[in-house]
Amino acid sequence: MNPKTFIGFTIITAIVAVAAGFSIASRYSVHKVGLEDKLLLPGLADKVGEVTAIEVKDAKKTITVKRDGEKWLMADRQNYVASNEVLNDLLLGLSELRLRETKTKKPKLYPRLQVEDVKGDKAKSILLTVKGKGGDLAKLIVGKVNADVAGPSSTGRYVRKPGDEQSWLASGRLDIPGSINKWVKPEFLNVAGKRIQHVTVNHPDGQQMIVSRAGQDKFKIDNMPADRVVEYQSDIDNMGDGLDKLELEDVMAKGQKKFPADKTIKTEIKTNDGLIMDVKMIELNNGEEFWAELSARTPEDASDKIKKEAAAINKVVSKWVYQLPAHKYRYMSRKHSDVLKDPKEDKKKK
Repeated sequence: MNPKTFIGFTIITAIVAVAAGFSIASRYSVHKVGLEDKLLLPGLADKVGEVTAIEVKDAKKTITVKRDGEKWLMADRQNYVASNEVLNDLLLGLSELRLRETKTKKPKLYPRLQVEDVKGDKAKSILLTVKGKGGDLAKLIVGKVNADVAGPSSTGRYVRKPGDEQSWLASGRLDIPGSINKWVKPEFLNVAGKRIQHVTVNHPDGQQMIVSRAGQDKFKIDNMPADRVVEYQSDIDNMGDGLDKLELEDVMAKGQKKFPADKTIKTEIKTNDGLIMDVKMIELNNGEEFWAELSARTPEDASDKIKKEAAAINKVVSKWVYQLPAHKYRYMSRKHSDVLKDPKEDKKKK
């Protein structure tokens, strides 16, 4: 290579290198535009002790939780006790959110991030308001979760402050419960299935289903029709599990739901040691909700231990009606047609 060619090649190489460097720098600069690393709500952590209530509003409902001394209460559920752990986690997560990256300012694009104003029944955003004695301590429109955010938590939420056009990706974990059972301790009763000896289900139309324990893990139908056979034994056996680790879906004060005689199922559940549970149940909202009213009692000759257990149960459940999980409702509302079949049908199929 002659000197002139070498010099020319060197100059070209230098130009290419400078251009490449400028390109990389330019791309990096564009990428960095809008990036932040500061608290979304500075000072909130120092005001947590001043919080008097938290309101969560979406397109369909509003949930309000208020502080009562050391406890949190569900204001929309007649002051049912909320979980301190859930509320502490929510406030901690909110106070630790950090601005990560600017997003759209265009209202028509807000729905993509679910940070639109909570108006109408199509909005998917959540309006979170933290209140103190002197007014709002924080107010935030909370959108979709982003599970791919750089940082210790590796997750974040799209957010926007009401009245502010700018939306953001904020890093940090913020869990906002949607259903009532996520705000409270869901398990409210536990009568272990292994204790159940006898279950009687009385339907409002007069149908009755009676089962009793027939072994360590099995039950039998005491009022078995002569022309029927059991289709699935498990459907009878799990009738003893209705009160085992029973969790609520929703809860309201007694009297908030009516139990008319012509629609109420009455189930009596007896244990092998003298506890008797009476469960009244109704089906609402076209079979999408199942509500129950419960009480405990004992025979006169029950032990003091069982009498104390019944009293403790009544102290918990006497003021409330509970929305039950569908499977628990089914366990405690069986009827013959649910679990029996005509053996002649099997012969016809053959």
